[in-house]
Amino acid sequence: MASSNPSSRTFTTLAVPDSMSRKVQVTGKGTPNLTTIVKQYFPDMPREPAQKSTIAFAFDIDGVLVKGKEPLPGASETIRLLQRLKIPYIFLTNGGGLTEKDHAAKVSARLDVDIDPDQFVQSHSPFHDLVPIYRNRRILVVGGEGNQIRNVAEAYGFNDVVTSSDLFVEWKNCHPFPELTAQHHSAHGRPTPDLRTKEIAAILVWSSSRDWCIDLQVMHDLLLSCGGVFGKKSSKAGDVELPNNGYLQDNQPKLYFSNPDFNWVTEYHQPRFAQGAFRECLEGLWRYSTKGEAKLECTSIGKPSETTYTYGERMLKAFHEKMYRSQNMEDGSGGGGPPAIKTVYMIGDNPDSDIVGANTYKSRMGAVWNSILVETGVYQAGTEPSHQPTYHAKNVADAVRLALDKEGYGDSLGKRIWMRVIQGKEVYDNEGRANKGDGDNSCNKKKRVLQDRINTAESIEAMLPQFGKLKLPAR
Repeated sequence: MASSNPSSRTFTTLAVPDSMSRKVQVTGKGTPNLTTIVKQYFPDMPREPAQKSTIAFAFDIDGVLVKGKEPLPGASETIRLLQRLKIPYIFLTNGGGLTEKDHAAKVSARLDVDIDPDQFVQSHSPFHDLVPIYRNRRILVVGGEGNQIRNVAEAYGFNDVVTSSDLFVEWKNCHPFPELTAQHHSAHGRPTPDLRTKEIAAILVWSSSRDWCIDLQVMHDLLLSCGGVFGKKSSKAGDVELPNNGYLQDNQPKLYFSNPDFNWVTEYHQPRFAQGAFRECLEGLWRYSTKGEAKLECTSIGKPSETTYTYGERMLKAFHEKMYRSQNMEDGSGGGGPPAIKTVYMIGDNPDSDIVGANTYKSRMGAVWNSILVETGVYQAGTEPSHQPTYHAKNVADAVRLALDKEGYGDSLGKRIWMRVIQGKEVYDNEGRANKGDGDNSCNKKKRVLQDRINTAESIEAMLPQFGKLKLPAR
């Protein structure tokens, strides 16, 4: 008689013709949805109790999922795995320069996976929250090529947007050294007659500047202007009787940066300068111009800022609720809200943005943020990171497997499947003994059902290496 301990049972494959066995096909186009397979082949499996909590992921992109324009090994498969498991995730990147819809489509094409724009949080996504303040006021936008950033700002809802190219069209000599870029600015600048009189209320840096020379000059001039009017200098600068020695006390435009990263990873073998380096240059120019007597007041978002993590968590929660509603519509299950997100795993390659941001963030929804540092981007394996992550992993696939292992995802699914097989064998054994192996139809039917289950469970198990170390009961 078999042992009463299910984990110690040994199964012998039953002799049933192949024509009577329904095996899960794991080859061909697409990979079967595991939930669908379990429902089809194990219809009597009790449904798991409604989850009270779940986990979620936040992915950096450059150096984690892609390098330059190419996907990193395992990136696409990892995202598809989370989609099959219906685990919520977002992309939390310091990249930008496009609308969320366009950037999602771009990354979707590179990874060959479907990405919802609502999952996409860029460095400048929190600028959505500035629209009510500056909707009908003039803003200067910085970064990108041509009218790329102007178009993004207008898509966000800003109605009066100007660029450095517009200023160049009005004052060609405002550029200190225009020889290399004059043609570009002339092609993309728009004539704006009231530039000489209308206030610029804010400067928003959306992505890395492509012409540091004119952008630094124009921003510097506006920060020393009178009332944000370009070409009109403030008379209050240097007044020791005023706060900040008179600097930024004359209705100059508010300054916003969207990405503090000093460098980023491209296909070149060493990191390249990014928006954070551009900001350092502006601050250096400011210190020189003010003789170190004034602070440059600005707002900086993007990882690791609390503003960006708060915005990202808000988007993650909203997407989780959207995904839950969609799933309920598909399977016809009842209403109610989604399980709470208890843990978020932030997977990144930059200790100074991804890791420190997750380590220090205080969740607004009561979740724990863990950080996983991978070795495929800014961080170099074998070096000491400036901020220690919760976990280390070689790449994004290993990082997700590590998290799923710790949360018991593979273990839970495997045990549920094999427990049903074990229960089926007990039924067969009992029926077989009761009927003394006389070929009773009921016994033969249960025999075929059990063989189906064994074949199916073995096929599913073959699909599950991606879950990490899957702990199945011995059979």
